[in-house]
Amino acid sequence: MRGLNCSLKRGSVRWVLHRYSCDIVILLESKLEEVDREVVLNLWGRCQVKWISLPSFGRSGGVVIIPDSQVFELVDSRVGVYFVCCIFRSLQV
Repeated sequence: MRGLNCSLKRGSVRWVLHRYSCDIVILLESKLEEVDREVVLNLWGRCQVKWISLPSFGRSGGVVIIPDSQVFELVDSRVGVYFVCCIFRSLQV
């Protein structure tokens, strides 16, 4: 499935995330120029959420990374023109 501009596609992604209890989600080819809190809440469904995103260029590209804040702490992140790099620390023993 490519692109998250359609609410039906976001609903399908949300169903998969909840079905498999994902701890971290990496979405490629999101086709979103801007990823705001409303989009992330619609996908993730939890109020306490942090995310990292690389915007799309026109109708191509786009990366969204959403970690579960109860499982991972985001230590550092870098977003370049063509990449997203994240360092996470596990909060579970």
